[in-house]
Amino acid sequence: MKKKRGKKSNRGRKPNRAVRSGIKPDLETLPEVINRIIYGSPQWPMVAMRQSIKNSLQLKDNPFWNRLCAEFERAVLNGDDAAAADWFRRQANAIEKGGSPQRAQFNAKVVYLFGHSLWEILGRPENWRPLTDAERKAFPNLPPRVPHVVGLTPAGKFTDVVTLTPAGKFTDQTASDIYDALEKHPWRTLVDGRWIEDKRQVVVEGWRFDSKERVMEAIHDLATDLQFALKKQR
Repeated sequence: MKKKRGKKSNRGRKPNRAVRSGIKPDLETLPEVINRIIYGSPQWPMVAMRQSIKNSLQLKDNPFWNRLCAEFERAVLNGDDAAAADWFRRQANAIEKGGSPQRAQFNAKVVYLFGHSLWEILGRPENWRPLTDAERKAFPNLPPRVPHVVGLTPAGKFTDVVTLTPAGKFTDQTASDIYDALEKHPWRTLVDGRWIEDKRQVVVEGWRFDSKERVMEAIHDLATDLQFALKKQR
């Protein structure tokens, strides 16, 4: 007689791993990654929109609503019934399971800092991009290089056009630099009616870690997941 297998334990699974495992760092932009982490689902526009409704926020000009409408139009108007059905199934799954995952505030803040450090590098004049052949012909009076974060309109005006994916990008900041920019305080426990600091543990962006080393490990894990190179990882 075969013994029934016991239910697998998630004790060894790292917080937020289920949400992060599906991230495509070569296709998703940094803001999209942050939203996926915060709302706990790859279908984050649906989860965000539902939370907006619960909080009595207006849907007009709501970026989550606008994106969800665009996804809906693509799903129902492309003529592929199977793809449309799959989209609706994914939305139903997001409604059922989406929400704030563990360590969301910490992970989202770390990814934000990755992006902030990347924009700082791209904003330096020595890292500006050269004009394309078309831009040089259209705007002969412009300097030969412009910031990565801008494009040019037909009228010769600068406009924000770049949304970067994290894969293959790098920063000159270390994990320690990222750690220093995070909000943190010692963990406190109540002993005999008094609050005592436990210096072995630290609360970082709302999440309790056993030690600073664990925080550093979590930062490196995020960088690895996003294929983003911190200074000592290059």
